[in-house]
Amino acid sequence: MTDITLESEIENATGRIETRQREIDAELKQLVTQIENYTSWAWRFVWFGAIVAISSIIFYFCKNTETGFGLNLLGDFMAGTVASIWSLAGLFFIYVAFLGQKQQLLNQQLEIMYSQLEVKYTRLELSGQKAEMKAQNETLRQQKFENTFFQLLTLFNSIVNTLDLRRSTGSEIITSGRDCFQNFHKRLSNEIAGLNGGMGGYLKPENSSLDQTMKGFTEFYKKNKADISHYFRTLYHIVKFIDNSSVENKSQYISIVRAQLSSYELSLLFYNCLHDNGSEKFKPLVEKYALLKNIDSSVIYNQEHRNSYAKSAFGE
Repeated sequence: MTDITLESEIENATGRIETRQREIDAELKQLVTQIENYTSWAWRFVWFGAIVAISSIIFYFCKNTETGFGLNLLGDFMAGTVASIWSLAGLFFIYVAFLGQKQQLLNQQLEIMYSQLEVKYTRLELSGQKAEMKAQNETLRQQKFENTFFQLLTLFNSIVNTLDLRRSTGSEIITSGRDCFQNFHKRLSNEIAGLNGGMGGYLKPENSSLDQTMKGFTEFYKKNKADISHYFRTLYHIVKFIDNSSVENKSQYISIVRAQLSSYELSLLFYNCLHDNGSEKFKPLVEKYALLKNIDSSVIYNQEHRNSYAKSAFGE
């Protein structure tokens, strides 16, 4: 909008300058003619006065003894004639100087108008440079964000890939990588089932209340903290990094993060954000960006647990 205004101002100023320049050129031609005429007349009077003065001096030296033309009469004559003629010549020179000043003022007026036009062109150029720099800064900011984002995503996947679960003896690897989360889901189910369900029996996870499930999750988290705490912290910081950034289309980057998560990972995320570990900071981000949009209902023990989240967490 500013560029359009400046372009309009430049166009109007250019039109005014062209019109004014034609007027000034006409005035300057008249001034040049007047200066030449008055200068010519001034020099004529100067030479005429000089001739009269020289003639008077010659007459004084040649005739003063015969006619009685004394020095005082010479002075009076030159004061009355030569001085008057040269005064008129001086008046013409003063008027020529006045015309020269007027000519200079007209040229300065034109220079000022061109200077103002140049300033407008400079403003337009700076405005274009500013817009270009802004676009470059936006591009650099986007590139910097994406570099950091994909580095975090690489770190997150490396954490998942380095997971391994071993037997109690600590030598044989049961499972590794993303497959560990299916085993984590079974361990959580066992912790919930290990709670006293009443009448001395075991509690079925699908019949557990949210409080009972959270008790089971607490025990599960304590036993598996070394494997999953780093995982959840990294995932939280990736989502928080996107949320704090100034990039557009944040949902696009969230969808990339969401695509990294398996059903069993989403199950653990579901209960982790209902637990004290993530209810305060991580759960609002899950609801804001629909991180549970792709969760499989079968990995949620009790469907009533879904009511603890806002519908936005599931993309509804």
